[in-house]
Amino acid sequence: MEPKASVVIPAYNAQRSLPYCLRSLFNQTVAPDSYEIVVVDDGSTDQTPEVVNALTKEAPCTLRYIRLPRSGRSRARNTGVKEAKGQIIIFLDSDMIVRREFVAAHLAAHSRPGLVVNGSVINTPVPADPNRQPARVNDFSRAFFATGNVSVARDKLFEAGLFDEDFIEYGWEDLEIGKRLRQLGLKRSKSLEAWSYHITPPLTSESIPALLRKERERGHTAVLFYRKNPTTSVKYTTLITPLFFAWVKLLTPFRWPDRPGTQKLLATLEKKGYKFVFNLLVMIMRSYAYVQGIKEALDR
Repeated sequence: MEPKASVVIPAYNAQRSLPYCLRSLFNQTVAPDSYEIVVVDDGSTDQTPEVVNALTKEAPCTLRYIRLPRSGRSRARNTGVKEAKGQIIIFLDSDMIVRREFVAAHLAAHSRPGLVVNGSVINTPVPADPNRQPARVNDFSRAFFATGNVSVARDKLFEAGLFDEDFIEYGWEDLEIGKRLRQLGLKRSKSLEAWSYHITPPLTSESIPALLRKERERGHTAVLFYRKNPTTSVKYTTLITPLFFAWVKLLTPFRWPDRPGTQKLLATLEKKGYKFVFNLLVMIMRSYAYVQGIKEALDR
């Protein structure tokens, strides 16, 4: 008997968060034979393979592990979809913890065809139990297809052409396939019961370089998204506009985010507890890195 749903989880260096994610999926209200979990490892260099192997013994449902060379989340998700047995594909990130009704809620929402079902996502700095409080409507992403917590019929993904594997770096691949799913006539639906906690550690001065690298990558993929969909809506969604560029330039005179003293200043602000100024500067730096990534991609 094939499962009704397949939970597809792309993972990269997820040894810390993945145990929380998988154990929450082991604790579901639906029958274990009604769903499966497919973890696709996108070339992890940590102990992710060993973590999954150890947790396989705890799984009440089928848990499959697939390892790929590092090639991006689009290919990882596509591999999971191709290997999946369920008619409904539920996409979940490896740093999510779901409530007990998660799979059941996604399945129930697909009682009528032609839907993309989005669950809400609540950020939490530490692993927490999402079964203890209700989700809120404003926790939903405004995106049509937000892959952190979303489900859709497997055949519709194939009809749409799956994820575009040209998106190797971080960002925008979910919005891109979302446009194609919408063009097929699918409608967006929200499920308050299918929600999750997203483990997002507090921002520190030490974590900023990695955050800015991700924003730069997001700038690269924004240009890729726009070149594949050169429409006004995509242009404004990705902020590839002179007005946004001018605003960021106004906020970053003398290119201060690139200067060596900036990191020292942030460390000082963090140490002294000036959270508002610290967060404001980081927000500006993120926008600056994103614009730099856009400009780099446009020059290619």
